[in-house]
Amino acid sequence: MTPGIVTLTTDFGLEGPYVAAMKGILLGLAPGVTMVDVCHSIAPQNVLEGAFVLDGIVAAFPPGTIHLAVVDPGVGTRRRLLAIKAAGQWFVLPDNGLITGVAHAHGVEGAWEVSNRALARREIAPTFHGRDVLAPAAAHLLKGGDPDELGPTTTRFVTIRNFEATPADNGCIGEVIFKDAFGNLITNIKEAQLAARPADAWVVEIGGRRIEGVARTYGESSPGGLIALLGSSGWVEVAVVNGDAGRLLSAGPGTTVWLRPRS
Repeated sequence: MTPGIVTLTTDFGLEGPYVAAMKGILLGLAPGVTMVDVCHSIAPQNVLEGAFVLDGIVAAFPPGTIHLAVVDPGVGTRRRLLAIKAAGQWFVLPDNGLITGVAHAHGVEGAWEVSNRALARREIAPTFHGRDVLAPAAAHLLKGGDPDELGPTTTRFVTIRNFEATPADNGCIGEVIFKDAFGNLITNIKEAQLAARPADAWVVEIGGRRIEGVARTYGESSPGGLIALLGSSGWVEVAVVNGDAGRLLSAGPGTTVWLRPRS
């Protein structure tokens, strides 16, 4: 059987050997695998940002896809490594909250600890479990291996509390969780939190600015205009038409956002 698809999401960047090293392990153990680079520019150690990216790709991939995600500030510590099945796909990652968005949106079909040393590389560097433990585990699944061989099943996994906005005053208080290449600021305010009122009955406040209404498209304002809209993944985002909202507002992941009823 030819191995299927594996995606890679990391905070490694592309400047060093780290991404290529993981790919080398995958190719050696599962020749013929199709590899998809999702993102290697997650802000260093930003688990929340990594969780957002993983959540945003699930619907685009077929059943059986393996998602290898390494944003691992606790590498080498007692934190666990997991293989989690959700939405008919596999997520091989550290147990630090990276699975939060996927678990909330799709539920979890099963979870296994990745602890079988026989499947890992002979030499395991305490600072590179992505290469030495997680990549071999992903290859095992790519080849149709039994997940029970990875380690014991578990029902526990870490989730991040601030992945969802907090209800407040008929609206909610949220935060920016991702800034994309255009400078658009994606928040943790979801489409469902807009359902109580028409889109033009909301106000979004961020960085000392007040945005009236939630638009459908970027074209609903003139170039340079600051708008809020529902993005393609179902999250409220703040953008500058033909510009950079992050730069304009001096904002990025962690910036507070308020959604309030329009008075």
